[in-house]
Amino acid sequence: MSFYTEYRPHSFSEVLGQDQATAILKKQAVMHQFHHAYLLHGPSGSGKTTTARILAAALNCETMNGTGEPCGVCPSCQAVIEGRHWDVMEIDGARFRGIDDIKDLCYKAYFSPMSKKKVYIIDECHQLTEPAWAALLKLVEEPPPHLVIILCTTARDKVPDTIASRCQLYPFNKVEPECMKAKLTRICQTIGIEADARHLDFIAQSSNGNMRTAENILEQVCLLKR
Repeated sequence: MSFYTEYRPHSFSEVLGQDQATAILKKQAVMHQFHHAYLLHGPSGSGKTTTARILAAALNCETMNGTGEPCGVCPSCQAVIEGRHWDVMEIDGARFRGIDDIKDLCYKAYFSPMSKKKVYIIDECHQLTEPAWAALLKLVEEPPPHLVIILCTTARDKVPDTIASRCQLYPFNKVEPECMKAKLTRICQTIGIEADARHLDFIAQSSNGNMRTAENILEQVCLLKR
């Protein structure tokens, strides 16, 4: 299993460098007052899809304890973490981008969930075709009460304003090198490798704010040390 998959955050507090976005989402979870549509936008590797999955877990967690964090251990949370939750559907906007794909989603959206909420996560949503956006608009305008739509994109300007204006917008920033270095250090400690701080500095500085890139480089370096 790759580092970026194995060490993926499973709680809002573990998401690096997006304190404003995660603080609002945690507050919504504490109050059980969620919006019906979210648009998470920002550079690659900043934690958008990870945050979407954590939000999906919070929406369906069976044992929320008032902290705003999903418990991570109930059957629903475990199903989200393992990508097999019956009511959480993650769609790759680059592959399922046509009007027929979206029409199928819209049709299934009205089926009652087995858990608390049905969640659609549409990653790289800017790749949807114009007819697909038009088909999705009605669902975003008037979703069934059990549905939450989470759109993720690296190209906010390509999302139609008719869609964006009906979503809560959450901008994501590049991850700061200090945050990246701290996580890389924790990974090294977990796997029992003594890393030179200068090497971790170099990885963090050269990854251009992309945590996934930094974890991939670290994984390559660690293979040489074993």
